[in-house]
Amino acid sequence: MKIPTTLLFVFFGLYLFQSCDSQKTVIKNVPSDKLNNTYTIGMNDTLTIELKSNPTTGYVWSIDNKIKPKVIQELNHEFVKNNKTTDMVGAGGFDYWKFLPLKTGEVYLHFIYMREDGKINKEKYYKVAVE
Repeated sequence: MKIPTTLLFVFFGLYLFQSCDSQKTVIKNVPSDKLNNTYTIGMNDTLTIELKSNPTTGYVWSIDNKIKPKVIQELNHEFVKNNKTTDMVGAGGFDYWKFLPLKTGEVYLHFIYMREDGKINKEKYYKVAVE
């Protein structure tokens, strides 16, 4: 009788551990008036989000939500100075976020352009559908 009880606890523990993964998604729906763009990508595609940026102002882009790890995965994030103004002090550029699809599904991405003190300048929402 001890073995079935132990197995029951093991399976229950595994179920709880697996279900915790689904709690990582923060954004489930974004009203259409706040949605900046919708992207549909295939399994062999990569998605690059380009956001105009100028870190010398004190504002930086960050991704606010946790991404469903089973739908897409963030590959990298980098800031690139504008080619036309690379010699200018305080010149802006672009933040590039690259994502790789892992399986079919939908996810919402929420980007915030804010300062270290928490002051928000802009927000961008994107819906990504992987087919």
